[in-house]
Amino acid sequence: MKLYFTKQDRTNLRDMMHGMDWQILYKWLQGLKEGTEGYLEFKKRGKQKSREQLGYYYGVILPMAVQAFEANEDYRLNVTMAGHEIKIELTLDNMDTFLKQRYAAKTGIHKDKSEMNMWELSDFQNWCIKWMQEWLNVTVPEACKDWREIGE
Repeated sequence: MKLYFTKQDRTNLRDMMHGMDWQILYKWLQGLKEGTEGYLEFKKRGKQKSREQLGYYYGVILPMAVQAFEANEDYRLNVTMAGHEIKIELTLDNMDTFLKQRYAAKTGIHKDKSEMNMWELSDFQNWCIKWMQEWLNVTVPEACKDWREIGE
């Protein structure tokens, strides 16, 4: 989450932060010149997502979703942007955008995978797998824990 700010005289940081007492941040902001602009970025702590997680998503989940659409001879996705429904070409990138949009609509979590930690990406992947089972009748295989040994 990013919070845009413009430093103004007598800014009450506690009000801006919904009652949180962040004295260190407040003191830092007091040291800025009036009119200074910038962003405060808040990141959830947690273990970083792994290459294996991303590999499973991009190498298994995403291609299986595209294949399911193609199996039904559906080569376009319906995506809603700014209140307008548009049809876009069925590609891996567009399927990724489609899944993120569906996830955000159903969970209220609007987050890019680059901002997700390990647990958040796991929740997103699990949601994708359940969605594909329910709406596409596709069973995504579990991630192979021994993928390194099999590949050799």
